[in-house]
Amino acid sequence: MTYYPDRLSKHSRTYLVVVHMAALFVLACALALLAGYVVMRLWNAVVPAILPAHPITYWQSVGLLVLARILFGGFSHGRHKNLKDYRHGEAWRKYDEWWKESGEKSFSDFSSPENRS
Repeated sequence: MTYYPDRLSKHSRTYLVVVHMAALFVLACALALLAGYVVMRLWNAVVPAILPAHPITYWQSVGLLVLARILFGGFSHGRHKNLKDYRHGEAWRKYDEWWKESGEKSFSDFSSPENRS
């Protein structure tokens, strides 16, 4: 029997989506657990040797990762309407308008052969 993804029934497509989502969830959890272990090992190898700090446990390292995420990265993903999007999107729109109105003509006048010395 030949496998054609476009000929899957609705039931089997739903099954594949659920299986893939579950696999991604398990992979994300495994990577999070691995990251906690790596942070614990790095902390215990470096920080007590150079600072007056105690070694940390695995769960303290996971808590440290969560704290760092909250302080430095937040929990939002994707595009949101915030200042960053305004700066990048709106600024480029304004630049495109300026370029069409006067920038292109100014640049061509500046770079014309009679202005070169």
